[in-house]
Amino acid sequence: MIGFGFLLLLLFAGSAQAQQTVVTGKVTGDGEAVPGVTIRVKNKTAGTLTDGEGKFSITASIGDTLIFNHLSYNMLTIPVKNGSPLTISLESLSKTVNEVVVVGYGTQKKATLTGSISLVKGADIVQSPQPNVSNALTGRFSGIIANNRSGEPGYDGSRITIRGLATTGNNDVLIVVDGVPGQIGGLERLDPNDIESISVLKDASAAVYGSRAANGVMLITTKRGKTGKPIINYSFNQGFSSPTRLPKMADAATYAQIRNEIQYYTNKAGGMNQFYTEEQLQKFRDGSDPVNYPNTNWRKATLKNMATQNQHSLSVNGGGENVRYYVSLGMLGQNGLYKNGVTKYNQYNFRSNIDADITKRLKVSLYVSGREEDRLFPTTGAGDIFRSIYRAYPTVLDRYPNGLPTTGIENNNPVMQVTDAGGTNRNPTQVFNGILKGSYAIPGVEGLSLDGYLSADKSWTFGKSFSTPYKEYTFNKTTQAYDKTVVGGSNGKASLLEQHQNMSLITSNIKLNYARRFGQHNVSAFVGYEQSKTARDSLSATRLNFPTPQTPELSQGGSAATDKNNSGTSYSFTRKSYFGRIAYDYMEKYLLEVQARVDGSSTFPKGEQYGFFPSVSAGWRISKEDWFAPVKFINDLKLRGSYGTLGNDNVGLFQYFDNYSFLNQYVLGGQIQPGLDLTKLANPHITWEIAKKMDLGLNAVFLEHFSLEFIYFQQKRSKILTQRNASLPQTSGIVNPFDKNNPLVPAENIGKVNSNGIEATLGYDNTTNGGFHYNISGNITYAKNKIIFMDEAAGALPYQRETGGPMNTELLYNVIGIFRTADDLKNHVHLPNAQLGDLIYQDYNNDQKIDANDAVRSKYGNIPEITYGIILGGDYKGFDLSVLLAGQSHVSQYVLPESGTIGNFYSSWADNRWSPSNTGGSYPRVDERASSSINGGLYKNNFWLNDASFLRLKNISLGYTIPATLLSRAKIGGLRVYVNAFNLFTITKVKDYDPEGFSNSGQFYPQQRIVNVGVNVKF
Repeated sequence: MIGFGFLLLLLFAGSAQAQQTVVTGKVTGDGEAVPGVTIRVKNKTAGTLTDGEGKFSITASIGDTLIFNHLSYNMLTIPVKNGSPLTISLESLSKTVNEVVVVGYGTQKKATLTGSISLVKGADIVQSPQPNVSNALTGRFSGIIANNRSGEPGYDGSRITIRGLATTGNNDVLIVVDGVPGQIGGLERLDPNDIESISVLKDASAAVYGSRAANGVMLITTKRGKTGKPIINYSFNQGFSSPTRLPKMADAATYAQIRNEIQYYTNKAGGMNQFYTEEQLQKFRDGSDPVNYPNTNWRKATLKNMATQNQHSLSVNGGGENVRYYVSLGMLGQNGLYKNGVTKYNQYNFRSNIDADITKRLKVSLYVSGREEDRLFPTTGAGDIFRSIYRAYPTVLDRYPNGLPTTGIENNNPVMQVTDAGGTNRNPTQVFNGILKGSYAIPGVEGLSLDGYLSADKSWTFGKSFSTPYKEYTFNKTTQAYDKTVVGGSNGKASLLEQHQNMSLITSNIKLNYARRFGQHNVSAFVGYEQSKTARDSLSATRLNFPTPQTPELSQGGSAATDKNNSGTSYSFTRKSYFGRIAYDYMEKYLLEVQARVDGSSTFPKGEQYGFFPSVSAGWRISKEDWFAPVKFINDLKLRGSYGTLGNDNVGLFQYFDNYSFLNQYVLGGQIQPGLDLTKLANPHITWEIAKKMDLGLNAVFLEHFSLEFIYFQQKRSKILTQRNASLPQTSGIVNPFDKNNPLVPAENIGKVNSNGIEATLGYDNTTNGGFHYNISGNITYAKNKIIFMDEAAGALPYQRETGGPMNTELLYNVIGIFRTADDLKNHVHLPNAQLGDLIYQDYNNDQKIDANDAVRSKYGNIPEITYGIILGGDYKGFDLSVLLAGQSHVSQYVLPESGTIGNFYSSWADNRWSPSNTGGSYPRVDERASSSINGGLYKNNFWLNDASFLRLKNISLGYTIPATLLSRAKIGGLRVYVNAFNLFTITKVKDYDPEGFSNSGQFYPQQRIVNVGVNVKF
């Protein structure tokens, strides 16, 4: 009877479990209805969407679990207990991500932050089709200045500074990945799909990283597994890239006329047709003889209109109560812009992050990642290729009608340089990162715990540049034959350069933590110890005169002693650190934090190896005061400030030793012996730079939907390694006989730079009654620096000194016009050899002559003082849109094209040049060689200094998430299709090149505009 009763009970329970019911309810978020929420029954195909009022109805069984999903909110699971209507409140993603922020060696509630820390989510980063992570940060938050200097595959990252330049030394930001400072591999080549968030420490809050924190710190946190059934996520992107801007070059007829003008200016008696006759000019114009009088567009002959890229990402995320995992694979392919070119970049990466709860108190994590970076280029570098493209004469063919290549410009034909005809430069790199973490909650003392990690990083870089000879041709009109010229290789034969570099970093860390709340008092603290060892070994070998290019191996080169060479270097250095932090708050209203680090480094000599780097910060949440309660329109208001001392130890090694080299050789006893030569005197007192940082900030939320942040910052940098100039007389005789550009005396810690500025961010976030969620925010940074001391030469005129002005400025003559008439020459002070069409230089010191004393400092350098961003976003019924505009101002870039008889002209110059027939031209007359022209490099002037300000549509993304009801039968959890673009358009005064370019001659691989389509699928 007991068994029969138990069976009946099971049958009754089973029937109750299987009982179907219609579950209804309403979904809200931030107090308002949320339409378009996907609702499905766990482990079943049933699903539905909320309507415009957030209401839903779905059939489920008692005991089932309902899963609520929406793009802008956290996923929520609710068990079905009965048939009663449900009221569901979803938590906004933005709110939850901002609630806890990753800080140095821990996390912290945003509400209690007292430092200046910016945060960007991984979900925002992947909206950019540019796979280099550094390019996805521009404009997203204040304080970050990121300039993309090149678009070459494999080397297309942005140079990032925090609050601009602060030192004449190294301004590199410290990159911390999953808690490991300076992890090998860095930021740029991380898979964006693996990133959970990036925090940026901009003020004294970075002092916990001590002697490496002066330039700011970026904390990258990768994704972790979450408890639940496995979620498989696959995404694919197909991109199409093209240059943002390339200069239009003068055509053949214009350039031919320019050659005549250049001859005329040096021999006016010879007339205007000294180089080409009028009949020849006409042939260039009408194209009647395209072989002998061509009109070659070298840019079109060498470059494609578009290159392709694609990216695959596959991840699995899940786990049980005790073990969670996130595993991913990624693949990236980028092709170059060259026609028939070999340039390409391929990347293959993996990541495995596993977290395990061994016991209630003991937790262990293992994070392993690695990647292969394969770079392939021609043996001619990108800068030299674009130099050839811009210099090559349009009056010369790229190829003869029979297909033979011409000699281009000075035997450099870019059509051939981009191919593998001259060999290839292969540069693969492998990176491995492994981290073993552990934490233990110590029994007996509530809030006391111990954690630590051991990380091992390794990279292997190999370079193999095999340069092979090939033939270019010149048509001989006399013999009617094609005379060949052998270029490439070395002395007409193949040559090989191989390089190997291995780097390793071993880091260990242990930390004792305490966190506990006593009523309204909250205390958290830790003390820690960290040590690391970095080592690098490199080897280089060359072989010349290969008998055949078919055997590209070191052992197969020429056998003569002069055909062989090799070199090698190695170094290692260590760090030891003791650090800690204590934070206190009362009712999350009064906030105080003190942190400090003692850093030791083998980079410096004994007695100078250790430094102390403290900081303090405090905050006051005024809105938590009782007397503030009547101010209803302000929801949260916090004042905060910080001050601290940070360091920068990123300097060359072994500077506390006298440096010697085996440069000379001597004959002793009939034998050649190497000589030991002093090349650098020691600095026995070398130490790190010191940065004293002060921040004052205000954070506010008002009218429920607005957020505001305003920051004033100040930094005083001292002990910058600087070469002595004024205080070391030339008569001292302390010179380096082997390198005049590398003084024998060492750099000393005597430089000083001050910087200050403001940051501001204003945002608005709201959802309409109809379910349309939208947000807009804007940020701006103004960061100015001033050189206080650099031991500048005593004879420098006040207005020519770098001291007292910003860094990276140019010494230039002011241009006030162009000599258009004889009266202009008569009425202005000018150079003795000046003529019509030349630039008019300002007699700055009014001494009635133009000389070196009239050159003045430019106002701005090539790092912007002002940067800003505007972010727009919205989503409605499965559609989502995001727009990022980024800009810069107070920035200049000097570019003087390599033009004249040595190269072609930008059409902006050629078409608007002054000439006897165009006296109203806006550009000066042409000359033999711009770099040595009276209007160019001979008197470097601000005519060629461009205002590099711009406003750019940095990123735009439009996507649609297909409703779950349409996917349930295919057992697909989610499907989003999207299109996005990068650098879609730019508004700037710069005419001929991208305003983020940095080459003084404009010769660089151009930045890329990318249009991309993609799909994301979840199972």
